[in-house]
Amino acid sequence: MTGPLPVPRLTPSDSARRRTKRACLNCQRKKLKCNGLQPCATCVSRNSTCAYIPPPADMSRARARPTSSSPRQGTATNDANASSAASILANLVPRPVEPTYQGRGQLNGDGNPKATSRGSSEGERLNEQSRLLNDGKGRLLYLGDSASLSFLDTIRRLVENTLGPSDFTTDPHRHKLVEGSITVAKKPTHVLPDREAAEFLIDSFFSNTIGILYVLDREACAREVAQIYENPLGVDQSRLSILNLLFAVGLQMTRSSAAHSFRESQILKRLDAGPVDRAELFYLNATHLNDPISGFEDGDITSIQALLLITVFMLTVAKRNAAWAFFGMAVRSAYALGLHRREADLGFAPAEQRIRRNIWKSLYVMDCFISAMLGRPNGINSRDAPQSSFASDEDDAGGEKSIEADALTASTRASQLISDILSCVYAERKISVKLAHNLSSRFHAWKACLPPILHWQNISLPNEDPRTTLAQLHVNLSYFHGIILLTRPFLLQKLISLTRASKGDGGMIGQPKTDDRDETNSARAEVFPPACVRSAVYSIDAVQSALLKRALPRRDPFVIYWLFSAALIVFSNGFATVCNDVDTARAMQTALNLHQYLGEVDPLARRYNQILVAFHAAISRKEMVAANDPPATTRGGSENIFNAFFGGFGAAGGTSMPTHPLSAGPASLDHRRRSSNPASSTNASAIQAGADWQPYFPSSSLRSNSMASASVTTAGMMGSVTGISPPDYCLDFDAFFNNTNTMTSTHTPQHETIDDWFKAFYAVSDDGTAHESYPSFFTEDAKLMMGDKVAVGRQEILNVRTEMWTAIVSRHHTFEYFTNPQLPNTVLLQGTVTYGFKNGKEGDMEWVAKAIFEGEGKSRRLGFYQVFLNAGKR
Repeated sequence: MTGPLPVPRLTPSDSARRRTKRACLNCQRKKLKCNGLQPCATCVSRNSTCAYIPPPADMSRARARPTSSSPRQGTATNDANASSAASILANLVPRPVEPTYQGRGQLNGDGNPKATSRGSSEGERLNEQSRLLNDGKGRLLYLGDSASLSFLDTIRRLVENTLGPSDFTTDPHRHKLVEGSITVAKKPTHVLPDREAAEFLIDSFFSNTIGILYVLDREACAREVAQIYENPLGVDQSRLSILNLLFAVGLQMTRSSAAHSFRESQILKRLDAGPVDRAELFYLNATHLNDPISGFEDGDITSIQALLLITVFMLTVAKRNAAWAFFGMAVRSAYALGLHRREADLGFAPAEQRIRRNIWKSLYVMDCFISAMLGRPNGINSRDAPQSSFASDEDDAGGEKSIEADALTASTRASQLISDILSCVYAERKISVKLAHNLSSRFHAWKACLPPILHWQNISLPNEDPRTTLAQLHVNLSYFHGIILLTRPFLLQKLISLTRASKGDGGMIGQPKTDDRDETNSARAEVFPPACVRSAVYSIDAVQSALLKRALPRRDPFVIYWLFSAALIVFSNGFATVCNDVDTARAMQTALNLHQYLGEVDPLARRYNQILVAFHAAISRKEMVAANDPPATTRGGSENIFNAFFGGFGAAGGTSMPTHPLSAGPASLDHRRRSSNPASSTNASAIQAGADWQPYFPSSSLRSNSMASASVTTAGMMGSVTGISPPDYCLDFDAFFNNTNTMTSTHTPQHETIDDWFKAFYAVSDDGTAHESYPSFFTEDAKLMMGDKVAVGRQEILNVRTEMWTAIVSRHHTFEYFTNPQLPNTVLLQGTVTYGFKNGKEGDMEWVAKAIFEGEGKSRRLGFYQVFLNAGKR
């Protein structure tokens, strides 16, 4: 006996039963059924283009795990699908290949940078939006999130929603990518300039591109120029083309400089005689002699050099998109010739190996610059970054060290940081506090490897060689721009929060409302917005220092872009105060003056100046609401900012923020407090533009100890051209406080001796009649830095001391100091000074100082003493 036959289950066809949580854009827009395939059935039947929004990272990972998604997750997905058109376009843009970090340090505990930047619990989406701008020829050109113009667009909408329409927000050119043009209509002449002019232009090229390009050996180039001028008809046309490109870039960079001698001025007068732009004519000659585009498929090293030089020339004439295109060809040719593989160089002679490696480094630096400037994917994969950049390059230089090689290596290291930021933050369109802390530790590693001659503070010191100044400028502006790129998302989130609080609503139209629980708006993220502002201020300070030394070229596209990026940050801080321990008004005015100066000859700087002038006018009209005081950056917060960026939270990239050094309690520190006699400090003139903050390292052992630790913590208490000091080269408090467990007891005999010494020192310092005794506390060749006053030797120290008392009749110091057994001759101090002026008024000022002793016991003298005055809190 058989039972009933099973009823067969009817299974509908795929087209009838398939449902998808992720429909294509056409089906979403027209509310049609979508089967989730690509192309979907609906788009195939309608002959339409089928495109999807890439799924959020956290959702794609959730589907990969056998866990059920909650209704809340589905809502988040729908919200993401309903984002603005700009977000859709940004997500449709191809993303670069994920970076490989082998051999370059981990970005988090498990060595996986994506794990940090992804995940709804650890990352927040960027508020910046990608843009499509009209190039004036009917095309829409893409600019990604990292581009300053994208940040500018976001700030414009924020300002308009807060203050209403203005010239800044209704700029008629805001939807255009203002590009330059080459106007030479004359046929190429192939005529070389005279020998004197040629050498001048070659020198200009090498001097003004130092730290950015190193595509030719300078000595070999000089020999080749001599051969060309001896027999120009017997030279290969490709080499003549390179020479003309050198002339074009060199002339563009130097023609408007204010540092020319009479001889150089006469050379420029000869070159600029006539109605034709000589630099553009040189470029036309080069492309006519050997156009690298026509023979692109057969390109060699010379064609890569030519394409790189054309890229730089296009940047100098404000043709950014053309520079992007030419540079892309250079990268492809370099890959074809194996420049990205060091083992491929082994078959060449040592001199040619160095050229190949320097060209690849130059390509990498240029790639990171252009990618950050335009917000587009990197052309060079991060796994192909120059591997020797974090190692010693002595073998690359054949045992010779030069400032050109050092500057290029430092720029390559900084570019690696920028590349990682672009890949982990802007390509993913997410930022997390943990990722930011991990990346910031690598900034400290970069700083520790920087040659002393390239240190930031040295840019304000006098020197005879403008090459050195420009090397310092290029290297450090790249470094500061990396910090700006890393911290700018936090700054923007803070700006949105502040404007929302002032308006009592959701802030910017089209932006999601922020939540205090968001990572970018949390207490752990508070350290980053002020760091962004400070880095911008230091960038402006560096450019001004180069100008004051008459070493600043007026058509340097790299400096102009970095300066504008920094100016936007400073002006944003003027719009809604995020960091109030900087002189924002002064920094804004300095930025305006610099852009006006550069804009007299550079069209892009002129355009940037128009934007900043309109922004400044909008800020000036902003209503001041007394009831809503801007949040102040506390002294402890300022120090934590620099602990986060330059060490102090663990070399492994821990996520917890360090506590304020002084909050550890007196038991963990070795210090004494004492109130002395008369008191005071220099007046406000002691903190002037161009103040240089230079650490003193009397021995290599001290340097290694201090550089191995974090360096800057008290920058918010000090003054420079904008009211604060550079972030890297101030007092090394972290070198002390990172070793609090080994601090000496407060009852050691050595401590009492130092205590007695400082009591005697400040007693004489506060005695207005003891001028002659003051220098006896210093060695014969001691260095004293008091604000912007620098004195070397006892006589100069006496002069500074006498000048300090010209406006006061009394002063009184209170102080405490800190010692570290690992640095027995170094003492850090902080305190206040009260002073009485000759006009009867009184005041007080906070100060911090660094003292380095020479000798022991009764022979102890100061070999170095630097005082930072916080004039803004008198």
